[in-house]
Amino acid sequence: MTDDDLATPALPPFRRSALRPACAGVLCLLVALLVAAGCAEVPRDPRGTLHRVRGGTMRVGVVEHRPWTTVTPRGAAGGLEGALAAELARELSAKVEWVRAAESELFEALELRELDLVIGGFTDASPWKQHVAFTKPFYTDTIVIGAPLGAPRVTSVEGRTVFYRASEPTVAAYVRKKGGVPRAVAELDDATGLVAAAMWQLASLALGSTGITLHEEHHVMAAPPGENAWLSRIERSIQARKAAIPEVLRTTRP
Repeated sequence: MTDDDLATPALPPFRRSALRPACAGVLCLLVALLVAAGCAEVPRDPRGTLHRVRGGTMRVGVVEHRPWTTVTPRGAAGGLEGALAAELARELSAKVEWVRAAESELFEALELRELDLVIGGFTDASPWKQHVAFTKPFYTDTIVIGAPLGAPRVTSVEGRTVFYRASEPTVAAYVRKKGGVPRAVAELDDATGLVAAAMWQLASLALGSTGITLHEEHHVMAAPPGENAWLSRIERSIQARKAAIPEVLRTTRP
């Protein structure tokens, strides 16, 4: 056997004319796949909510929940989320139709796409997240133990009285989990001693944080299910103002 017998058999030469159609076909296929992938990532509205709202009417359901939402005598919404919704409408040159009703009614209407947005201090823990779309959380509300400025350092609330707002009964449960004894007051201004409150409330109450965290809540707004372009547009509007939210809350009375 010679070296020539062991050599790799020569392959027939490729013809350039035969390569061109094949390469062109592969290139077209790649371009088509890239376009399809790009389109799949673009948020879409099956019911065209964003297109309808732009230059039209934005239907907003409101549940009053200070300081997140307030309601004026004429039925318009104020508060932090009312202001955010109004700014969104302004950006889209839309007129706002404010709708007041019970929370369950508003969410049912939203699920049926009879509303475009529902606001009311809701969090991502709401059971309605199974039926409607929630925005990404735009603010994390941290409930802490506050103490009078200059008071001795507090490291535990075990066995100690902690005041909480009577209109926020869930806070009492957070206090009990830490071993504290919750005591309701109509307004936190009436409290004398340790207080369970949101971090943003402490300054207006002349309190300092003890560093004891009771709970965190992630605030969201609600949109119709499946309207992803509309949901994305809401989130972009909120994101543009997100940095100002803590200061707005600190200057707000609950």
